[in-house]
Formats: sequence, structure tokens, C-alpha cells
Amino acid sequence: MSGEHCCLYRVDGATVPTNRDDGKIGIRDVAKRAGVSLGTVSNVLNRPDYVSEKNLKKVRAAMDSLGFIPSGAAGQLRSGKSGLIGAIVPDVGNPYWASVLLGIEQVCDEHHMRMIVSSTRQSREKEKEALRMLMHQGVDGLIIAPINVRCEELTAFRSRLGIVSIGETPMTRYVGSNGLEGMFLATRKLLELGHRHIALINGKDFVSWCMARKVGVEKALREFGCDPSVYLHEYVVDDMTTHEGYMMANRIFSDGKAEGSENITAVICANDVLALGVMLSCKERAVSIPEDLSVIGYDDVDFAPALSPSLTTVHQESYEIGKSAAMLLITGESAVDDRHLSEVRLVVRQSIGPVPS
Repeated sequence: MSGEHCCLYRVDGATVPTNRDDGKIGIRDVAKRAGVSLGTVSNVLNRPDYVSEKNLKKVRAAMDSLGFIPSGAAGQLRSGKSGLIGAIVPDVGNPYWASVLLGIEQVCDEHHMRMIVSSTRQSREKEKEALRMLMHQGVDGLIIAPINVRCEELTAFRSRLGIVSIGETPMTRYVGSNGLEGMFLATRKLLELGHRHIALINGKDFVSWCMARKVGVEKALREFGCDPSVYLHEYVVDDMTTHEGYMMANRIFSDGKAEGSENITAVICANDVLALGVMLSCKERAVSIPEDLSVIGYDDVDFAPALSPSLTTVHQESYEIGKSAAMLLITGESAVDDRHLSEVRLVVRQSIGPVPS
């Protein structure tokens, strides 16, 4: 061998040459071109959240200009497959998404494939980073609950098996549940109980399923002759967590912090985790559920019936949705069509009641 010795560096469990004597590009070449350390290149490949935006751009530009392919992707090019499936969801800590991932994992196991999971937390930037990372990993296919369906990285994503979306999108095969119908059922039930001023704690409008749920609430209000601009009080959270639900409930019911909040007699949340936060806030403030305030969640996760009072919520088959998405991606077959929204149902429990007199 002549010239520099070929050193080895660990990248996501694989041994990757840092500098090559065979004329191929190693990560030392990338680091030299970008003017960064080997560790920074490794983090770009495996943990991009740890790298500054400036260095991300420099390293990716160097990879592109050199034609660098990470070992996982190179193996895929040789064999035609990597055995990896990418899964991008909003929040791996949410029991609903955890159940979806279990369904995906079940099918992956049956087909001897592995799953790489990333969480976006309703962040467009995190979604972009996750898509870039999975492209570098050379995944065979992608299952995604997209934050931004017009994301450049999503439209440019290429893989052997393609993309399946969880939730309705205009550009890919998808499976999911009918979020519009679910929120319509929840709102109609509250209206039947006499409620009119209803708060909706929701995610951002550019998230497709959040918009669908808002439309469902508006549809029910209009059918009861209630103008949504008057009777719907929407509160948008940055992240759909228990803490955000708690803080938003505090805002709604703090004097002078939310115009019109004194008229609100019911709260609908875009998921059960937000609803839990609302219930915790109510407990601290001695607001009785459902005597003073009715609360409805969405998803019917495992803890919903165990709360006190038990949580009224919209049920969807999370585990089956995950399985259907993975089957559609891996085999091209599913128990449903390749564009399908399953039915939902309202599960009425103790957290709702008649409008306070």
C-alpha cells in the first residue's frame, strides 16, 4: 500500500474507511473538504441534531461534491436493499404513536427487517433532518406522519419501497383514521349536551391531521347553527404534550389572558396527552370535571379509562394503523386500499356532562 494508511472509524455500528487507498471517498476526505473534524462528519451521518446548521451545510456540501456514500447506502446500492425501514412520527413518547410503532415493528419482524425511528415534535426543521438522516442511512422505505407534505426533502425522498404516510396526504399512499369525522362526533356530542362555547387545543394548521380535526369541529358547529368564528375558541400549541396542555389550560382560565374564555364550558383536545394536561390544570384550580367543565381527548390511549374522571375520547386503532402502513410499504398489500382512512368512534366516559346551569 502506498500513500496514507487506511484508518477505520465507527459510524452507526458499521466500520467506515476514513481515508481510502482504492480511490474511493472516505469520511476523512469529507472532513478535509468541509474543514471539520471526523467526529463532526460522524454526527452529521448519525446524530445531526448535535451539529450546528453551519457545519451541517458544510459537511453535506462536501459529501455532495465528493460523491460520498455512507457504508449503509453503499451496501444498499450493491445488494439492492438495506433491510432498514425508516419511521418518522411526531412524538415517540405519546402512547398513541408508541402503539403505531409497535404495529410497524411487528410487520418488520415478520419480514426480517429493522426499523429506524425519528421524532419531529411538530418541527419542520426536525422533519427535514430526519429525512436527510434516513436518506444517508439508505433505508429501503419510509413510513411518515408528515408535518409538512410540501417539504422539499420529502418530495425528493427516494427509496426502493417508496413512502407510506400515516394520515391523509395528496402525494403518497396513506393509511390512518378519519380525523375530521372523529372531531365532528366529539363536538356534536357536546352540542347535544347544551355546550356552545367550545375550546379546541390543537396543533399547528400546517399539520394535515390538525387541520382536519379543526374542520370537524367547525362542521358540527355549523350543523347546529353556531358560527365557528363566535363559538370556537382555538388555542394552538407548539408541541402536543401534557405540559403544553397544562399550560394552555392555565392560559384559558387565567383572568384576562384569553378573551372570551369566561364563556367556555367544554374543551376538546387534539390528543389524549393534551387532555391529561388540561385535567391536571383543572385539579390544581379546583375546577370540577364534568360539573364545571367537560373535557374530550383524542386517540383513546391506554391511560384514558384509568383517569379520574375517566376520559371521553375518540378511539382509533393505532396498532392496526401501524401494521397496515408497514404491510402496504413492505409487501405492497394491505387489508385496505392504498389510500384509506379507517372509521373512528366516540367513547363516552365520565369527563363530559350537561352544560353548567
